[in-house]
Amino acid sequence: MTEQETVSGAVARQVPLEPVLEQMRPEFAKLLPSHLGPERYERWCVTFLKGALGGQQADAWRKVLTSPAGQLSVMQAFLDCGSLGLEPGRTYHLVPFGGQVTGITDYKGEIELIYRAGRTPVVAQLVREEDRFAMLGANVPPRHEADWFNPRRGETAIVGGYAYAQLGADCCSLVVLMSEADFAKHRAKAKTKNMWDEWPEPMRLKTLVHQLRKWVPWSAEWVPS
Repeated sequence: MTEQETVSGAVARQVPLEPVLEQMRPEFAKLLPSHLGPERYERWCVTFLKGALGGQQADAWRKVLTSPAGQLSVMQAFLDCGSLGLEPGRTYHLVPFGGQVTGITDYKGEIELIYRAGRTPVVAQLVREEDRFAMLGANVPPRHEADWFNPRRGETAIVGGYAYAQLGADCCSLVVLMSEADFAKHRAKAKTKNMWDEWPEPMRLKTLVHQLRKWVPWSAEWVPS
């Protein structure tokens, strides 16, 4: 038996995961969108926690799950994730920090929420130092040219990024534009700076699409097309 398996088993004995989540089922049922049932969502949560306890942050999760404040933060994050109809660990992340967890919607989750509202495609790209970029209008897709297949492109500095939703054949949403300085401001305010440092590109894309979501329709439910 590995050390991680020992830690996982010890925590599971102290805080039985399935009974705690089973007690939450009525609360899940009140807020889950129609495409996601409480039993299925409960299984997602159990699977996520078991994976977290066997992962690289097992010690951090042990601290979270053995304190009342930590347990409450997990349940609050699961409720938030469920209300959006997202999946913990895939399109919504629970990040342990200081004995509690912070919930973060993944950029894929942000895109999914917009797509549900009307099968709306989303474009989000980061612009690097040697790329050629030009804004053509507030509601016009920008011109972005790059040496896409050059392996050295990924080594050049990110200078900013943009995101927009294609609302129709000839209709684009407002183009959300963010500079590297804008990204730095969001990182400075975040509780999970380690996520920004470990996953710099996904966190920037998530921030872009989250800002875009303020300008376009989005839904936790799948809206009929």
